[in-house]
Amino acid sequence: MDSDIQTYVSSHSDDPGYAGRIDIVTGPTGRRRWPEHVKAAMVLETFRDGVTVADVARRHGVSAPQLHAWRRAAREGLLPMPEDDALGLVPIVVSGGAVPGDRPETSLQLEIVGVRILVPTGFDAAHLGRVVAALRETSS
Repeated sequence: MDSDIQTYVSSHSDDPGYAGRIDIVTGPTGRRRWPEHVKAAMVLETFRDGVTVADVARRHGVSAPQLHAWRRAAREGLLPMPEDDALGLVPIVVSGGAVPGDRPETSLQLEIVGVRILVPTGFDAAHLGRVVAALRETSS
């Protein structure tokens, strides 16, 4: 991205007629405006395995705090995000009929990599996240 590089040139002279310092600035100056689809693409990159926010920010010439702000906006629904498998979301199917063998207190049933998980009402969401992550890890 050569257009993102700022160059500063100064000229000083003791010759007669010297009017003062001359600075030439090339490249973008001031605030840049990023289209929402570009912001969303950068945010999606940060969710991929083995990628850090700092690496993505450096690659695109954005500050890491700015990219963190866009991630927060995406989590809060303020930045429209395209559907992507990188987020690791699990599709949920709601059915009206009871599944044989289900206990009445089961509120959610997940099927991940061929394993059926019956999630009871009031189950700790953080623990469920660890279970799902462990299942995905073993399937890789």
